[in-house]
Amino acid sequence: MLSRLRRAAESACAKPLTTAERLSAATHLLSSLEYIVRRTDREPGGLNDWTHTRAQVPAKTRTMQAVKDFIAREPVTQALHTSRALAAAVLISPVKNNKVRMVANAYLAGSQLLIYPRHLFGTDGSDQVSFLVQTAAALGRAGGTDATRNAAVQFIGAQTVLSYGASGWAKLPGDAWRSGDALAKIMRTQTYGDEWFYNQLEKYPAVSRAVCHTVLALECGFPLLLLKKGKYIDAGLLVMGTFHVANARFMGLSRFAWAFASTYPSVRALAKGTGEAA
Repeated sequence: MLSRLRRAAESACAKPLTTAERLSAATHLLSSLEYIVRRTDREPGGLNDWTHTRAQVPAKTRTMQAVKDFIAREPVTQALHTSRALAAAVLISPVKNNKVRMVANAYLAGSQLLIYPRHLFGTDGSDQVSFLVQTAAALGRAGGTDATRNAAVQFIGAQTVLSYGASGWAKLPGDAWRSGDALAKIMRTQTYGDEWFYNQLEKYPAVSRAVCHTVLALECGFPLLLLKKGKYIDAGLLVMGTFHVANARFMGLSRFAWAFASTYPSVRALAKGTGEAA
């Protein structure tokens, strides 16, 4: 089992751009399937009822407003998500043709921009990461050379490092994070909390504070993993991957795990100074 996991990891790291667009496409696929199944948020009185959210995302021109109103029609929204799922499936498949993958990436990125106003409330950071990955991959493949593809890899890796660092630095001014109480406060909420985990944190406050401070330290110090040619980057990515799996379990942020994991081979390539040749 361990040897298979090692071979899979080596294969993923050998093709950082392909891995990025493939796992990120899984994020798009899950997202669109969720939206296809869950229509209640878009129905009258729902969180994303267009009669209310329409005013939250006003268009600058009548033409653009007409486009948004057209996309907001439920049959159109459903059709758009179905086509997005198909494009994601193409990227997840073994298809290697550069132009085909470029078009699929571009479609996912462009359609995400179109569909965003329809799902104004409920989107999260995983949508932003997956949009960044697909956009970078589309541009890298549009160049058609190893240099442009590797530039996309470097960009994705740098953005992920910046994302982790900025997340930690943004937490530093918060009293709850510095005191170590933030995690327990998050776990007691209905939206992102978990009753069992919250009870454990309350039972062992010292452990709660330690975990909170560890998360803060990992995020703030993540950019340091680029030093010494990424000597410790594998360990850092393993820890952060475990962090996202835990978030998926206790906070329900399952798409985050797919979105950020898709960037890890690119982060490693950035740290090691390697790229993708196909």
